[in-house]
Amino acid sequence: MEMRPECVPCLIGRVLFETNEVDGSKATETMKVASQMLGELFGPGACSATVATKVHEEIYRILGTDDPYNDLKKRSNEIALELYRDAERFVEDSDDPFRAAFLCSVVGNVLDFGIGTEYDSPELLKSGFRNLLDQGLGRDDTSEVRAILEHSEEVVYLADNCGEVVLDRLALKEIAKHGARTVLVVKEKPILTDVTMADIAGLGMESIVDDIVEAPGFAVGISIEALRGAFGERLRKADLVVAKGMANYEALSETDIGPVAYLLRTKCAPVADSLGLEKGINAVRLLKKGGVL
Repeated sequence: MEMRPECVPCLIGRVLFETNEVDGSKATETMKVASQMLGELFGPGACSATVATKVHEEIYRILGTDDPYNDLKKRSNEIALELYRDAERFVEDSDDPFRAAFLCSVVGNVLDFGIGTEYDSPELLKSGFRNLLDQGLGRDDTSEVRAILEHSEEVVYLADNCGEVVLDRLALKEIAKHGARTVLVVKEKPILTDVTMADIAGLGMESIVDDIVEAPGFAVGISIEALRGAFGERLRKADLVVAKGMANYEALSETDIGPVAYLLRTKCAPVADSLGLEKGINAVRLLKKGGVL
């Protein structure tokens, strides 16, 4: 997705947030560096995910850490595990468990910190969970997704944040019922609150999916380099890619990969507008190759 002017202050805010999580005394340095980098990188045709990756990589170096969100990730998983039984009952009691499971997965996507949303700590999901479920899906392409699954041999599921990955289990179980081989993708290296192999230890994901693989490198979403290699070919061969969160949309929306079912909360106007949706809704949006609507 092409970076828009609104993305600049959002990224700067995220840099300040992660700096304060690690060492607030370095805020002047990180903000100066991030601002300088954005002055060089932002412009027509710049991919928002690629720019964010480059900025965060340099900020992590300055902060001297490879995982500034480590504590938040653990808390997010803990809160989601507390909510899981309620979510499971919500799916079991639904007239359409498939749609309900996808909704639970999307609701988990509100866990995104440092971008000024109303869910800026894991604990806030706990108090707002039922209200988010009651909102339903503002965009619901689950019927189209289900139709593709009926004829799929392999589905690749791109995980996003910690916490929401706990609720992803419900969607993954529903996908598995259709008989396709399911592959869960986590990050090779920590970035933001995205899930790594270490973050899913003890969550039982290996009992739900057929394989768990790592998306290569350090990247917001999926890197261009990864898409050019063997990992990208695996995505292209899949009958369906399920992509969680805005970053995966930003990275994949203008590629030749598809069909892709994007499961996300539209937390910002640039992503919402790009998808042709309203801001602040729960969405399951199915797109064909090249981001065709």
